[in-house]
Amino acid sequence: MIQIPEIAVRTIEQAGGDRHDIAHFLKVYAYARTIGLCEGLDVSTQTVLEAAAVRRRIVPLPRP
Repeated sequence: MIQIPEIAVRTIEQAGGDRHDIAHFLKVYAYARTIGLCEGLDVSTQTVLEAAAVRRRIVPLPRP
């Protein structure tokens, strides 16, 4: 099974070096992880939550 760090590395690569996007997904990931741990999620649900937080926006959006 793929691990969260591997997903994060792929997401960083897809961000193309955009520090704003990288910082944003890392912040979303940290919040999701903290909330899941505080709620006492089981390991499987916690992993899905964290993966979803990292990959929640995998399609690049046009910048104004």
